[in-house]
Amino acid sequence: MDAQPEFEALRHESSSWWHTARRKLLREAVAQAVHGKRDARVLDLGCAAQLDCAQDSSLRVLNAHSSLPALAFRQIEGSQNLVCTRPEDLGFVSNSFDAIVAGDFLQLVPDDRLALRELRRVLKDGGLLCLTVPAYPFLWGEEDEAREHQRRYTATELRRKLNNCGFEISRVSYLVATGFLPSVAERTFKDLFRKSVMPRRPSEGGSRFANAAMVMLLDCERHLIRYINLPFGTRVVCWARKPALVAERVTVPAWERQWSRRPLPQGMSMSQPDLH
Repeated sequence: MDAQPEFEALRHESSSWWHTARRKLLREAVAQAVHGKRDARVLDLGCAAQLDCAQDSSLRVLNAHSSLPALAFRQIEGSQNLVCTRPEDLGFVSNSFDAIVAGDFLQLVPDDRLALRELRRVLKDGGLLCLTVPAYPFLWGEEDEAREHQRRYTATELRRKLNNCGFEISRVSYLVATGFLPSVAERTFKDLFRKSVMPRRPSEGGSRFANAAMVMLLDCERHLIRYINLPFGTRVVCWARKPALVAERVTVPAWERQWSRRPLPQGMSMSQPDLH
């Protein structure tokens, strides 16, 4: 089998507007999570952040993917520390990473709750998880089938699943708000007038001018969500943390403190003074 066409498709996708904007978003999340830490360990699940290209010597990055062709492409592009592993059964010890980024990877997993529990297991206490997923089940179409997606999410659903898996939610926002109405219109048009028999591989590239324009628009959205959560969009982005273990101060009731005293000598009551 000739892998050249598949590699060309991956190379085309890696330069598309969404992959460029997502890469910037995930890198910002990592920089925030490991700020001031030495030899911070980061897991890039799906190889979306491409942290090898950032040339940050303070990071120890591990690039993980479940697809061998995707890993081979990343190796050709110069990535290092590549690992093939399933997100439902990560081959790492617990409490291994200071931060985990997962760009458009959760929707590919058959059991997303199991994958989220695994991410929580390998994340250090207080560590950050940043992930992006496609938004709104009603936008499901041929692109999702071609990419072998299992589902789409709403912000509420993603928040609920992360909470159920033991994460503390920091932020949840929609993204690509500028592409929401065109996506709805396109989805409606296809449902009404055309239905392909064979799912086709989507193209997010378009012309170079349109690609550059979308990158600029998403740069504005990326700066905007630092202050507000966007109410709609074609993607959902979430920042969550694994709760840190905190030692609780336990107040012992008075009756327990009484029984915890040293035992009295035999034959002496508590009302009798100690004559010795």
